[in-house]
Amino acid sequence: MNPTAALLAPDVLDLIEQRRFAELRSALQTLAPADIADLISALEPEPAVVVFRLLKRDAAADTLSELDTERRQQLFDALGDVRTVRLLEEMDPDDRAALFDELPIEVSTRLIGRLSPENRRITQSILNYPEDSVGRLTTPDYVRIRPDWTIGQAIDHIRKYGRDAETVHWIFVVDDEGKLIDDLHIRPILLADPAQSVESLMDNRFIALSVSDDQEDAVKQMARYDRTALPVLDTRGHLIGIVTADDIADVAEAEATEDVHKLGGLEALDEPYLSTGFALMVRKRGVWLAALFVLQIATIGVMSFFEEHLQKALYLALFVPLIISSGGNTGTQAASMLTRALALDEVNPADWLKVVRKELLTGLCLGSVLGVLGVGVALLLDVIGMANAPQPLLVGFVVGTSVVGIVIWGTLIGSMLPLLLDKLGLDPATSSAPLVATLMDVSGLAIYFGVALVLLL
Repeated sequence: MNPTAALLAPDVLDLIEQRRFAELRSALQTLAPADIADLISALEPEPAVVVFRLLKRDAAADTLSELDTERRQQLFDALGDVRTVRLLEEMDPDDRAALFDELPIEVSTRLIGRLSPENRRITQSILNYPEDSVGRLTTPDYVRIRPDWTIGQAIDHIRKYGRDAETVHWIFVVDDEGKLIDDLHIRPILLADPAQSVESLMDNRFIALSVSDDQEDAVKQMARYDRTALPVLDTRGHLIGIVTADDIADVAEAEATEDVHKLGGLEALDEPYLSTGFALMVRKRGVWLAALFVLQIATIGVMSFFEEHLQKALYLALFVPLIISSGGNTGTQAASMLTRALALDEVNPADWLKVVRKELLTGLCLGSVLGVLGVGVALLLDVIGMANAPQPLLVGFVVGTSVVGIVIWGTLIGSMLPLLLDKLGLDPATSSAPLVATLMDVSGLAIYFGVALVLLL
């Protein structure tokens, strides 16, 4: 929550109790929609509705897009359908479609039916696109000009229609059929001679998205070309709208949140943490935990396989936590780095051999350092009497050698798993830290007991 909103909440309650609504309305006009949304979220439903009703219609529409689903529904219930529809009419088309997508189907159907014919058509066209496609983010509010116009004509057109556009940083040049032929930044247009033609500024090169592209592609393109808006084309090259940086930022945040959740070993949450119901929270986290719990049976199997040898050298069991942690930590590090590198297009599955070489060298260096520490720990435990090994130096060598092998193996497992998942068309973030750690528990123990069997038992 914005700290400013938290400080304002008590003052707002005082103003409402004293019925000083004009003063409260003036204070609200100094806040950005995001800050007003934080303020409304901090209040109980009844005063929150009072605050919302004091907003001007355009400010209320912008604030509505910043609120969570539960608070929106409370406001809709309090305002009634007529006032709610008026607010929806003021919202940007893409924000309005996103809001309808989050409402219960019976509520969204009722409200869509009460929109004006034009807004209903626009909203339904956006909702008809696949859920994670660029089409869902597209707004038809943009400025387009013709190549045969003069700069003076173009500027007059921008002044007339730019007020209702999502952005005027970028102006789009279309032909007679509505096909995009170029995009121009506003700066050269403003600085050009009014008598100059629009065509004289064009280079006939532009970057565009397809309406069917995945939203993640839009995030990458926006970042790659440092744009604040990108045109969206249909299959015939017609310009149907634009996607702006604010919508892309929301997608990027959602994608990053999803990846963090998956790397943590749970299904991504669809709602904010505090808004997620108890049953859903248990299901999202429990499925992965149950799967990982079952996978750990393999660890029991490895220890059972070496049980007879362990009975001859019980002191080996003292070093199991050390072995497990070195493999799990190393594998988790590598998986996290490669998952992020894939997300940023720094690597791709075709680079697997380069990754193997890099991780082998890194694993060897890290393993050598940890291996030396392992030898030191083994000798220290013998000196202080915690490990009564008949050959402490040999035990230390077994531990150190095992750690070197486990760390190298961990870097390979952690780096190759995300590449493999990406190659198979799966989300690399599925190679979560708990999953890699579990795999390393099993394989690390096998390496450790295998080395001990050869060198010690």
